[in-house]
Amino acid sequence: MKPFKEFTLVFFVFLFLNTSINAQKAVNPHFETHRLDFRDLGYPGATLIPADDSPIACLLAHSNGRVYGTTTGKQSYLFVYDYLTNKVYPLGQIPGSSGVHNSMVEGKDGLIYIGTGLNELMLLNLTKDIPQGRRTIEIQLWEDIKNKYEDFEGGRLFVYNPDEGDSQVYLPDNTSQVVDLGMAIPGNSIYAMEISPEKDKIYGISYPDALFFEFNIQEKTFKNHGEWLTVKSYAGPERSWRSVPRSLICMPDGKVYSSGNDGLISYFDPSDEKIHKTTMRIPGEYWITRNYWGFPVVEQLLLNNDGSVFGSTSDGFIFSADFEKKEIRALGKPMVDKRVRAMTLGKDQRLYMICGQKDDVCRMFSYDLSEKSEGFLDYGVLGVDRSPYYAKIAYQFDAMCTAADGTIFIGESDRRAKLFFYIPGGNIVPGVLNPTNPR
Repeated sequence: MKPFKEFTLVFFVFLFLNTSINAQKAVNPHFETHRLDFRDLGYPGATLIPADDSPIACLLAHSNGRVYGTTTGKQSYLFVYDYLTNKVYPLGQIPGSSGVHNSMVEGKDGLIYIGTGLNELMLLNLTKDIPQGRRTIEIQLWEDIKNKYEDFEGGRLFVYNPDEGDSQVYLPDNTSQVVDLGMAIPGNSIYAMEISPEKDKIYGISYPDALFFEFNIQEKTFKNHGEWLTVKSYAGPERSWRSVPRSLICMPDGKVYSSGNDGLISYFDPSDEKIHKTTMRIPGEYWITRNYWGFPVVEQLLLNNDGSVFGSTSDGFIFSADFEKKEIRALGKPMVDKRVRAMTLGKDQRLYMICGQKDDVCRMFSYDLSEKSEGFLDYGVLGVDRSPYYAKIAYQFDAMCTAADGTIFIGESDRRAKLFFYIPGGNIVPGVLNPTNPR
């Protein structure tokens, strides 16, 4: 029996070592691993945001150097990352909200404006029995979406003052020190928001009706400017979502841009308060049948310091835009899968982005914006291994921002989510460049 016991012991030791080695490989990204880390959303057992309420869908890099974020779930929470202590502090529940998506902006005096709504990360319960007939799937999808909002009063706009609220200690049941400014669009969530260059007006798009609204900060009044796009397309990749742009950009001249019907760039002109369509079409997959017309929408729009604009699409393409020249140039597609889940401009002449469809494994990429551009770099799946202290591989992300010091913050959108951050610099492991740009 002794040889058998020795064999059994050797076998389990080998199995443990083999598992550990494979685990190490699984969490080894394609860059210097000490540059990636994460933080819990609070102190475990005391202030930690509950697991079901922790998915992060919005981040804001504030002028005070801190990073603010909001969660989505059964209940939305506000939180802050403080670079001085290197920790995340919850800032309480956002009243009556289960979701905040792409809807945080900084106003004058450092005030933070937050647009709320329902949890848009949660997929719909679709009707199984669909009647036969022309366009029935499209019609049923719209009915299922509207059913979700049947008893929803409407997303509200809140304002938060960091100077007053950041110094408090919040337990999970505490309410954030936000002030309610009113409802934007009845029966709709606030889906994307942007602030004017003068920081006197906030613009937004609602979901699911895609209504474009304006909030006058001084007068504290809302104005509904009508539908941003009228075609009810379900181009995907999540086919149970109506294709509505998830980002707006306000240019120095005050015009507000995003994608609209047929994938064409549209803009709101405050001088005549009308929405205008252009001939600029964002890159992606387009198809038209006798009964259906599918087109991509904008996921992110970013304004560079030199006035250039960069964007991404729901089909996973990256592009640059010159609105004055009415030109759009496709920069490529970093991943075969659709969707650019999040994107931010680094301070090192790179675009950073998270790509991949919902419930598939996301990967981080960057795009070199310098004159000697290397194109896309593949950073792989984001995994942190600080064994034996802590370790985590994350697969779903829906928010990014660049802090004042250049650190890239990435919000995980799974249950029991963490706030990840990457410090640019160092070396990329050779041989993992995007196949479209081999070394």
